Amino acid sequence: MNYIPNIISGIRILFIPIFVFLLINSNYIACLYLFLIMGLSDALDGIIARNFKCESVFGSYLDAIADKIMINTSFYFLCMIYVLPYYLFLIVLLRDLFIFAGILNNNSFTSNEMIKPLFLSKINTFIQIMLVLICLLFLNNLSSIEFIQDLTNAVIFTSIFSLFEYIHGYKSYISLKSYRFSANL
Repeated sequence: MNYIPNIISGIRILFIPIFVFLLINSNYIACLYLFLIMGLSDALDGIIARNFKCESVFGSYLDAIADKIMINTSFYFLCMIYVLPYYLFLIVLLRDLFIFAGILNNNSFTSNEMIKPLFLSKINTFIQIMLVLICLLFLNNLSSIEFIQDLTNAVIFTSIFSLFEYIHGYKSYISLKSYRFSANL
Protein backbone atom coordinates (compact mmCIF):
# COMPACT_ATOMS: atom_id res chain seq x y z
CA MET A 1 0.00 0.00 0.00
CA ASN A 2 2.94 2.34 0.67
CA TYR A 3 3.78 2.66 -3.01
CA ILE A 4 0.28 3.45 -4.38
CA PRO A 5 0.54 7.27 -3.99
CA ASN A 6 3.90 7.18 -5.79
CA ILE A 7 2.42 5.14 -8.63
CA ILE A 8 -0.41 7.68 -8.95
CA SER A 9 2.11 10.55 -9.11
CA GLY A 10 4.19 8.62 -11.65
CA ILE A 11 1.15 7.96 -13.83
CA ARG A 12 0.33 11.68 -13.67
CA ILE A 13 3.80 12.43 -15.09
CA LEU A 14 3.29 9.82 -17.83
CA PHE A 15 -0.03 11.42 -18.81
CA ILE A 16 1.62 14.81 -19.49
CA PRO A 17 2.99 13.98 -22.98
CA ILE A 18 -0.42 12.54 -23.94
CA PHE A 19 -2.07 15.74 -22.73
CA VAL A 20 0.35 17.84 -24.81
CA PHE A 21 -0.22 15.68 -27.89
CA LEU A 22 -3.99 16.05 -27.56
CA LEU A 23 -3.73 19.80 -26.96
CA ILE A 24 -1.52 20.59 -29.94
CA ASN A 25 -3.75 18.43 -32.14
CA SER A 26 -6.83 20.39 -31.01
CA ASN A 27 -8.53 17.45 -29.32
CA TYR A 28 -9.76 19.73 -26.55
CA ILE A 29 -12.49 17.51 -25.14
CA ALA A 30 -10.04 14.64 -24.58
CA CYS A 31 -7.61 17.17 -23.04
CA LEU A 32 -10.32 18.29 -20.66
CA TYR A 33 -11.07 14.76 -19.48
CA LEU A 34 -7.39 13.81 -19.20
CA PHE A 35 -6.49 16.95 -17.26
CA LEU A 36 -9.47 16.41 -14.97
CA ILE A 37 -8.11 12.94 -14.22
CA MET A 38 -4.63 14.39 -13.67
CA GLY A 39 -5.98 17.07 -11.33
CA LEU A 40 -8.03 14.58 -9.33
CA SER A 41 -5.02 12.25 -9.10
CA ASP A 42 -3.11 15.10 -7.45
CA ALA A 43 -5.67 15.15 -4.65
CA LEU A 44 -6.05 11.38 -4.55
CA ASP A 45 -2.37 10.56 -3.99
CA GLY A 46 -2.21 12.96 -1.05
CA ILE A 47 -5.42 11.63 0.51
CA ILE A 48 -4.20 8.04 0.24
CA ALA A 49 -0.75 8.89 1.62
CA ARG A 50 -2.17 10.74 4.63
CA ASN A 51 -5.08 8.44 5.46
CA PHE A 52 -3.16 5.20 5.10
CA LYS A 53 0.02 6.54 6.76
CA CYS A 54 2.19 5.86 3.73
CA GLU A 55 3.80 9.28 3.32
CA SER A 56 7.44 9.16 2.28
CA VAL A 57 10.26 11.57 1.48
CA PHE A 58 10.45 10.21 -2.06
CA GLY A 59 6.69 10.53 -2.47
CA SER A 60 6.67 14.13 -1.26
CA TYR A 61 9.27 15.06 -3.89
CA LEU A 62 7.62 13.01 -6.63
CA ASP A 63 4.23 14.61 -5.98
CA ALA A 64 5.71 18.13 -6.00
CA ILE A 65 7.67 17.44 -9.19
CA ALA A 66 4.60 15.93 -10.88
CA ASP A 67 2.57 19.02 -9.95
CA LYS A 68 5.19 21.43 -11.27
CA ILE A 69 5.69 19.55 -14.53
CA MET A 70 1.93 19.23 -15.05
CA ILE A 71 1.17 22.89 -14.37
CA ASN A 72 4.15 24.45 -16.15
CA THR A 73 3.74 22.25 -19.23
CA SER A 74 0.02 23.01 -19.38
CA PHE A 75 0.60 26.74 -19.00
CA TYR A 76 3.34 26.74 -21.65
CA PHE A 77 1.22 25.01 -24.26
CA LEU A 78 -1.85 27.08 -23.41
CA CYS A 79 0.35 30.12 -24.06
CA MET A 80 1.47 28.60 -27.36
CA ILE A 81 -2.15 28.43 -28.55
CA TYR A 82 -2.83 31.97 -27.24
CA VAL A 83 -5.25 31.08 -24.46
CA LEU A 84 -3.00 32.26 -21.61
CA PRO A 85 -0.55 35.18 -21.58
CA TYR A 86 3.16 34.36 -21.61
CA TYR A 87 3.84 36.52 -18.56
CA LEU A 88 1.71 34.16 -16.49
CA PHE A 89 3.84 31.20 -17.55
CA LEU A 90 7.01 33.16 -16.68
CA ILE A 91 5.72 34.18 -13.24
CA VAL A 92 4.73 30.61 -12.35
CA LEU A 93 7.92 29.09 -13.76
CA LEU A 94 10.19 31.60 -11.99
CA ARG A 95 8.34 31.05 -8.70
CA ASP A 96 8.83 27.30 -9.00
CA LEU A 97 12.52 27.72 -9.88
CA PHE A 98 13.08 30.00 -6.87
CA ILE A 99 11.40 27.47 -4.58
CA PHE A 100 13.49 24.66 -6.08
CA ALA A 101 16.65 26.73 -5.58
CA GLY A 102 15.64 27.29 -1.94
CA ILE A 103 15.20 23.56 -1.45
CA LEU A 104 18.65 22.95 -2.94
CA ASN A 105 20.16 25.69 -0.81
CA ASN A 106 18.67 24.21 2.35
CA ASN A 107 20.08 20.77 1.47
CA SER A 108 16.60 19.30 1.74
CA PHE A 109 17.47 16.59 -0.77
CA THR A 110 20.08 15.10 1.52
CA SER A 111 18.39 15.66 4.86
CA ASN A 112 15.55 13.14 4.43
CA GLU A 113 12.99 15.86 5.15
CA MET A 114 9.64 15.65 3.42
CA ILE A 115 8.47 18.61 1.40
CA LYS A 116 5.75 20.36 3.35
CA PRO A 117 4.02 22.88 1.09
CA LEU A 118 2.61 26.01 2.64
CA PHE A 119 -1.16 26.36 2.83
CA LEU A 120 -1.03 29.29 0.40
CA SER A 121 0.99 27.12 -1.98
CA LYS A 122 -1.71 24.44 -1.87
CA ILE A 123 -4.30 27.09 -2.69
CA ASN A 124 -2.06 28.31 -5.51
CA THR A 125 -1.79 24.81 -6.99
CA PHE A 126 -5.56 24.34 -6.76
CA ILE A 127 -6.20 27.66 -8.53
CA GLN A 128 -3.62 26.78 -11.20
CA ILE A 129 -5.38 23.46 -11.86
CA MET A 130 -8.75 25.26 -11.99
CA LEU A 131 -7.30 27.77 -14.47
CA VAL A 132 -6.17 25.00 -16.82
CA LEU A 133 -9.59 23.36 -16.52
CA ILE A 134 -11.36 26.65 -17.29
CA CYS A 135 -9.07 27.19 -20.30
CA LEU A 136 -9.96 23.73 -21.57
CA LEU A 137 -13.65 24.45 -21.01
CA PHE A 138 -13.18 27.68 -22.97
CA LEU A 139 -11.55 25.78 -25.83
CA ASN A 140 -14.63 23.53 -25.84
CA ASN A 141 -16.94 26.60 -25.87
CA LEU A 142 -18.16 25.80 -22.36
CA SER A 143 -16.73 28.83 -20.52
CA SER A 144 -16.11 32.51 -21.08
CA ILE A 145 -12.86 34.42 -21.30
CA GLU A 146 -13.76 36.45 -18.18
CA PHE A 147 -13.28 33.39 -15.95
CA ILE A 148 -9.83 32.89 -17.46
CA GLN A 149 -8.84 36.48 -16.68
CA ASP A 150 -10.16 36.27 -13.12
CA LEU A 151 -8.29 33.03 -12.41
CA THR A 152 -5.15 34.38 -14.12
CA ASN A 153 -5.18 37.29 -11.68
CA ALA A 154 -5.71 34.90 -8.75
CA VAL A 155 -2.78 32.71 -9.90
CA ILE A 156 -0.53 35.75 -10.19
CA PHE A 157 -1.55 36.95 -6.72
CA THR A 158 -1.11 33.57 -4.99
CA SER A 159 2.12 32.82 -6.88
CA ILE A 160 3.77 36.07 -5.83
CA PHE A 161 2.59 35.96 -2.22
CA SER A 162 3.45 32.30 -1.74
CA LEU A 163 6.92 33.00 -3.16
CA PHE A 164 7.39 35.77 -0.57
CA GLU A 165 6.20 33.40 2.12
CA TYR A 166 8.75 30.77 1.01
CA ILE A 167 11.53 33.38 0.87
CA HIS A 168 10.66 34.49 4.41
CA GLY A 169 10.74 30.85 5.52
CA TYR A 170 14.12 30.27 3.87
CA LYS A 171 15.56 33.37 5.52
CA SER A 172 14.28 32.21 8.91
CA TYR A 173 15.69 28.72 8.34
CA ILE A 174 19.11 30.08 7.31
CA SER A 175 19.31 32.44 10.29
CA LEU A 176 18.28 29.61 12.65
CA LYS A 177 20.86 27.31 11.04
CA SER A 178 23.66 29.88 11.40
CA TYR A 179 22.63 30.54 15.03
CA ARG A 180 22.72 26.81 15.75
CA PHE A 181 26.22 26.46 14.29
CA SER A 182 27.56 29.53 16.09
CA ALA A 183 26.08 28.33 19.40
CA ASN A 184 28.12 25.14 19.08
CA LEU A 185 31.44 27.04 19.06
